[in-house]
Amino acid sequence: MAIVSSGLLSAQSLAPYTPLNSSERWHEFWNDTFASPYFYAGALASSANSHIAYDPPEWRLGVAGYAERSAWWLGVFTIQETVHQGSAAMLGYDPRYLRCRCRGFLPRASHAFKWSLLTKNSSGKTRLDLPVLAGAYGGGMLAMYAYPDRYQPLKDGVRIGNQQMVFVVGFNLIDEFGPELKRFFTFH
Repeated sequence: MAIVSSGLLSAQSLAPYTPLNSSERWHEFWNDTFASPYFYAGALASSANSHIAYDPPEWRLGVAGYAERSAWWLGVFTIQETVHQGSAAMLGYDPRYLRCRCRGFLPRASHAFKWSLLTKNSSGKTRLDLPVLAGAYGGGMLAMYAYPDRYQPLKDGVRIGNQQMVFVVGFNLIDEFGPELKRFFTFH
């Protein structure tokens, strides 16, 4: 793969790779969706943003409109993770974010950005993470069918997919720096 041979990845940057078995895949899916605070925080933040932007205007303001937007965003995130992790399982790709063993803010942040688009296959080879892209963009397009008819699943779904990829990068940064942030915010 050109990305690996160009020197952008270092074999020493990741811990030794162990692929997931099917039981671990189900556990990963559950922990990335319904058992994850990120799942709900992301959906509620997206709902608040859509509510403030009054998008779509057909879904009124007030509690009822916010509830409708929240349900829609929870659906987007559910579809995204189902497509992502289902296609990752079919292809033998790893749906997890693999933390860097490197040191320093810039190398670790760079790793989090790169691994938003890369993953490992079951034999440990680095691959373009097509399942994460399918989840973000396919999920966005599918979810647009629940929007009012004037919205277009392709055009507006790509917009939602772009937003979802920003979430992927953000969550990877949180996963990368989470242990340090937890120690920083823990007061004894």
